[in-house]
Amino acid sequence: MSSSYISKRAVIMGKIFDEVVIYGPSKIGRDTFIDRWVQVGYPTRERLLKTIRCNVLDLDSVSEGSIIGERCIIRSSSIIYDRVEIGDDVEIGHGVLIRSNSIVGSRCKVGSFTQLDGEVHLGEQVIIQSMVYLPHLTEVGDGTFIGPNVVVTNDKYPIGRLEGVKIGKNVVIGANSTILAGVEIGDEAVIAAGSVVTHNIPSSIVVKGVPAKPYISREEYELKKNRV
Repeated sequence: MSSSYISKRAVIMGKIFDEVVIYGPSKIGRDTFIDRWVQVGYPTRERLLKTIRCNVLDLDSVSEGSIIGERCIIRSSSIIYDRVEIGDDVEIGHGVLIRSNSIVGSRCKVGSFTQLDGEVHLGEQVIIQSMVYLPHLTEVGDGTFIGPNVVVTNDKYPIGRLEGVKIGKNVVIGANSTILAGVEIGDEAVIAAGSVVTHNIPSSIVVKGVPAKPYISREEYELKKNRV
């Protein structure tokens, strides 16, 4: 017998494993698979506090639901807050957190234990590997690759004014890089592994180091990659 909780307001057209929780008017597209211990439509802090103050712990009633497209895979232990939109053919790893108002474009892949920790917008065909941290106001363009353990920040002087990072299209960000608040990274740029990006990066350039500085062009990078 299934031990899942599925809201009466939810529309489920995919396949749901046991011990899944789906709150509010969430919509799960055709041929989408939701694995064990996933929660969809979890309410924001404000709505959660409202239920606590009213002494009525009914998370379903305050959830505004989320939308998950067709042919997606949401792996075990992931939590998707309400007001999230996920496109078609998206794959989500284990233990991923996606907070309210985030948008994940079609054909994205989000690696295990990654956090979209606030309103984060991903374009289409974005690849994010494991244990990446993207905070509130981060924007990522189509076709960008983000390696494991990358950290993006949104506050230059904690705790202060939040400034989102904007990452262009077809960008490559190597493992263990850190991107400081307010930075804009141009289309086709490459950030070498372990770099700390403190200033805007123009399009089609490779940077590396701490702080990151220009190294070679994207064209030279592609030539080197093809010779390997």
